[in-house]
Amino acid sequence: MASVALTSLSATMKLEFLQPNNPRVPLDDEASISINSLFEKISSLQAFVHEKSGGGPATRDLEMEIRDFALEAEDQIEIQLSNFLLAKNAEDQQKASQQLHHILREAAENAAELLKHSSSISKEAVKNESEGALIPWIKHSPVMLEGGTMVGRQRDHMLIVDKLIAYEYGEFRFKVITILGMTGIGKTTLATSVYNNPKVALHFDVRGWVTMTGEYNKTQTLHDLLWTLTKETNIPDDDDVAARQVYNFLRGKRFLIVLDNLCNTQAWYDIRGYLPVGDHNGSRLVQTTTHLRRDSGEEYCHPSFYVHHMSLLNSEESWELFSNNPFLELHMASKFKKIRSQIVETCEGLPHSILVVAERLSKCDNIKQEWKKVQKEIELLGVLDSNALTLTYNQLLEHLKVCFLYFGVFPKRSAIKVKLLIRLWIAEGFIKPLECKELESRAYEYLQEFIDRSLILFDNWSSSGKIKNCRMHSALHSFCVREAQKEGILCALNTRQLPLGPFSMFANSCRWLSLYTHKFDYYVLFKTNNPRSIFFFQEDAEIFVSFKLLRVLAFVPSSFLQGVPTRLQDLVFLRYLSVSEWFEGLEYVVSTNRNLQTLVVSSKESQLGTPTIHLPSTIWESPQLQHLKLDKSYVIDPPSMDKDNMLTLSWVCPTHCRTRVYCRFPNIKNLKIFVSRNNPIILDNLEYLKRLERLAISVSLDDVVTLPKSYVFPSQLKKLSLNGINLSNSYLTVIGMLPKLEFLKLKNVFHGKVWEVEARGFPKLQFLLLEDKTLKRWRADEYSFLWLERLVLRFCYCLESIPHTMEHIWFLKSIEFQQCCPSVVNSAEDLQRKRNRLGQAFEIIIVGPEYDDEPDVDTLKCLCMPSMLKDKLREYLGRILQVE
Repeated sequence: MASVALTSLSATMKLEFLQPNNPRVPLDDEASISINSLFEKISSLQAFVHEKSGGGPATRDLEMEIRDFALEAEDQIEIQLSNFLLAKNAEDQQKASQQLHHILREAAENAAELLKHSSSISKEAVKNESEGALIPWIKHSPVMLEGGTMVGRQRDHMLIVDKLIAYEYGEFRFKVITILGMTGIGKTTLATSVYNNPKVALHFDVRGWVTMTGEYNKTQTLHDLLWTLTKETNIPDDDDVAARQVYNFLRGKRFLIVLDNLCNTQAWYDIRGYLPVGDHNGSRLVQTTTHLRRDSGEEYCHPSFYVHHMSLLNSEESWELFSNNPFLELHMASKFKKIRSQIVETCEGLPHSILVVAERLSKCDNIKQEWKKVQKEIELLGVLDSNALTLTYNQLLEHLKVCFLYFGVFPKRSAIKVKLLIRLWIAEGFIKPLECKELESRAYEYLQEFIDRSLILFDNWSSSGKIKNCRMHSALHSFCVREAQKEGILCALNTRQLPLGPFSMFANSCRWLSLYTHKFDYYVLFKTNNPRSIFFFQEDAEIFVSFKLLRVLAFVPSSFLQGVPTRLQDLVFLRYLSVSEWFEGLEYVVSTNRNLQTLVVSSKESQLGTPTIHLPSTIWESPQLQHLKLDKSYVIDPPSMDKDNMLTLSWVCPTHCRTRVYCRFPNIKNLKIFVSRNNPIILDNLEYLKRLERLAISVSLDDVVTLPKSYVFPSQLKKLSLNGINLSNSYLTVIGMLPKLEFLKLKNVFHGKVWEVEARGFPKLQFLLLEDKTLKRWRADEYSFLWLERLVLRFCYCLESIPHTMEHIWFLKSIEFQQCCPSVVNSAEDLQRKRNRLGQAFEIIIVGPEYDDEPDVDTLKCLCMPSMLKDKLREYLGRILQVE
C-alpha cells in the first residue's frame, strides 16, 4: 500500500531535513533544492494515491510502483544518513554526504517520473470514491427464539420500541433513532425485530423499509422508498415528481421509515427532505449505520435525535445465540458444550461470528477435528467478507489508513493503552500537524474517528472522561494483519513456533516487526524492506535484527539489549524506547540520540524505600526528549539545562527539587512525583509551570513532605492526584479555587477530621475520589461542586455523611463506595430518593475489595454525553448563577 510508505518517507524528510536549525548533515543549496523538490512531489503522490485508491488495474500497478519507490528511497536516504552519523573520520563523512545528496536528487527525479505517469492515467471510476459506497456485508436473517423474542437483545429491543411509541413530556415531534455498531453486531436484526413488533405495527399508519445497496444513487433510493410505501410499480423517472409523491403520501400520516445500512451523509439529507417532518404526529425514522458522523452537531444536541450504541454479546448471550439458531437442530447444541468456552472466546461476542461457527459445526461429524479447522480459519481469515472490509478500508483517508494498519502490531484481543498508542503514532510520524492543535490532541481525534466508524472498540474510560484503553475486534484484526503483511509493512512472528528459515529473512522483510503468540502463520517476504519498529510482547524471544534504521523499540527485555551491546551505537534514529530495566549500555544510546522523543524505564519490582539505581544525568542531553517515565526504582539528578520540549515527567523527587529545578521544564504538561527518601522534603510552589495540566504527588509511608505556607498550584491544572500529604483546610481552599480543575484524587491527605469546603469551591470539578480513614465530617455549600459527575469514596470508615447540598448538583451521575461507614451510604440513598422525585436520578454503586477506581462503560454513561451538549447545558446553568 503506497500510502503507508509515502507517509513514512514524508515523516522522515520532515524530521531529518525540514526542521528549523536541526540538520544533522551539512546541506548545500543544490541539496536543499533537491530536498524541497522531493518533499513537494511526495505530497503530490500522496494526493494522487488518496484520490485514486481502489481504482482499476492501471492505478493499482502504479500504486505498487509508488510504494516500492517510497520504501527504497527511504531506505537509501536513512542508510547514507546513518553512515554519515557513524563515520569515524572526515573522509568517510564526506563520502556519505555526497552519496546522500546523489540519492536525494535521484529520488526527486524518480518521483517526477511517477507523477508524470500518474497524470497520464485516465480518470477511471473509483468504486469507493464516494463516501456513500455501501459495504456489502454478509448478513444472516434475523435470529429469533420461539415466541418472536430476539436472541440476546431483549433490552435493546424494548428500549428502541419505547423510543418509537412513547412520547416524552407530551411532545409529538419527528424523531430520528440511529442504531450504531460494528459490522456483524446485529443492527439489521435489531431493526427488523423492532419493525415487526406488533405494538409498533399497530402504532404507525404506514411503515417503510429501505436497504441501502451499492453506491448511493439518489434516483434509485427515492424509487425504493416510494415503492416500499405505496407498492406502486409505475414510478415516475423525474426525481422531483417522485419526491413530491413520497411527501404527499406521508403527509398527515404517522409513519415509520427504516434506512438500513446508511453510509452516506448526502443520502440522509436527501431522504429527510422527502419527509413531512413538521407534522408533529409522532412519526419516526430509524437508521442503522457503522459510522457516527461528527461533522454536524445536530445529532448530539438536538432532542429529536437518539443514538443507540450496540454492544457485543456477553458469554451467556453468545451461547444462547449459538444454541438457538437456524443451523443447529433442536437440542443439538449440547454436543458442543465441551468446546463452549473456546467458541465464546473465539467469536468474542460478535453475532455474525457465532452464526458462521454454528453453521460450519452443524455440518460436521467429528466436532473436535472440525472445530480446530474452523478456529484456525477464523484466526487467519476472519469471518467478515474481505472484499467488503477492503471497501471500508479504502474509504479511510490516507493518513488514517496507516494508523489503522498499525493496530496489527498488537496481539489479537489485547487491550491497548491509548496514551501508548498515541505516542507510538507520533514517533512513527503518522500524525499530520494542524495549526493551533497539539499532536496528541490530533492523534486522539484519529482514534475517535476509528471509534465513530465502528472499526475500534473502547474498553473503558479514564476518570477524566477520555478513552483509556481500546482494542480491535478479532474479526477486524485478522483483516488488519493480513492486509499489512500482504503489503510488506508488518511481520507478526509467532513466538510459539517461529517459521522455518533464517530469522533475518523475516525480520528484514517488513517495517514493523511484532513478536507475540498467535494462531495464524501468514508471512509475505519483501527483500527490499528494512525494519523500523520492533515490538516485544514475549520476553523470551531470541532474535537477531539490524539496528541501523530502527526508530521504535517497544517493551524491550533488557536481556535482549544486553546481548547486543556492540550494535547499540547503530540506534541513531531511535524515537521511542521502552525497556524493562536500565543497564549501563543504554547511557550511550539515550545521550547521543538526537531524535529520541519517549523513554520509559520500568522495573519488574518497584522497591520501597531508597531507589537502588541512580541513572546518569546524560539522559537529559537528548534534545527532542518529550516524555520521560521512570518508576520508583530509579532516581536521576535534575537537568543543568532548560528542557523546553519536555511534556511528561515521572520521577522520584530529589531532595533539592525546588523552584530552580521546576524552571527547567517551562512547557511541561504532565508531572508525576514520587517521594521516597526517608528524609523531610520541602516542595516549592509549582506556579512557574504555567502549562502544567496534570500533577500527581505520591508519598511513601513514613516520609514527610512539607508545603510552604502560601503554596500555589498552577492555574491551568486540570487533573490533581495527592497521596500521603497532610493538607490543612487552607491548602484545600487553594485547590478548591483552581479555575480549570476537573479531576481530583485525595488519598490520606486530610490534616483534621473535618473538611469545610470554601463557598463556591471546585467550580469545574467533574470527578472526585476521597480515600481517608480519619475524615469524619464533610461540609459544602449549595454552589460548590456544581459540575460534579462522579464521586468515589474509598475506605472512609469514619465519614458520617455526604453534604446534603449535593442535591443541587444537576450533573451528578454516580456515587461509588468501597468499605465505607454505613451512615454515609444511607445519606447517599436519601439524596438519591430526593433526586428521583425530581426526575434527576443518579446511580449508587457499592464495590468489593477487587475494586478498580477506573469506571466501566455502564457507570460512565454520563461521560458518553457529547461534549457539545454538556457545554451548552453548563453555559446555560452558568448564566442562571450569574443572574442570582
